[in-house]
Amino acid sequence: LKFLIPTIMLIPTTWAIPAKQLWSSSLAYSLIISLISLTWLKSTADSGWSFLNPYMATDPTSTPLLALTCWLLPLMILASQHHTSSEPINRQRMYITLLTSLQIFLILAFSATEVIMFYIMFEATLIPTLVIITRWGNQTERLNAGTYFLFYTLAGSLPLLVALLLLQNNSGTLSLLTLQFSPSMHLSSFADKLWWAGCLLAFLVKMPLYGAHLWLPKAHV
Repeated sequence: LKFLIPTIMLIPTTWAIPAKQLWSSSLAYSLIISLISLTWLKSTADSGWSFLNPYMATDPTSTPLLALTCWLLPLMILASQHHTSSEPINRQRMYITLLTSLQIFLILAFSATEVIMFYIMFEATLIPTLVIITRWGNQTERLNAGTYFLFYTLAGSLPLLVALLLLQNNSGTLSLLTLQFSPSMHLSSFADKLWWAGCLLAFLVKMPLYGAHLWLPKAHV
């Protein structure tokens, strides 16, 4: 929460500060958050959770991802400052707001202790990314790229949602804190193997695995 609340406060700050100070103030604000995020790396435990509350926590896997997420925002602001300087000021503010909302969703995703919260926040990043691709993309095919991005991601993530609901039905919980104490699932039947494939598919599309990668070149141009 020490990082999430200041990141959320960046959105009203972006709309309140004068136009001349918009990029410099947003950059300084996000850079402060990213510098403070390095304290996460110092506090990692060898095993188990740290900074724990009922809904959010960090562990040795999520901590580097959270720090990287906080560092991406100032780097994106630096990279796109010149590119968007000729646009109307409200479009510039909206662009920074979308980048900030991406950071908010990613912090919530990587620190989630509930798997369904991770799923919702991970998929919520689709919305600001889609708007950035379709509104600020350079190529004329950006709408086509946005469509590819949307449908590939949704088609890959819906089996994951079904798999998570089945896991909730079988184990009675989706909390990462208690899921490890649930009885283990034996992937013996064909239906169990389909469940495992559903868990993997969303991440293979996001990686992306060759064959499920056709959205990526379009989205990147």
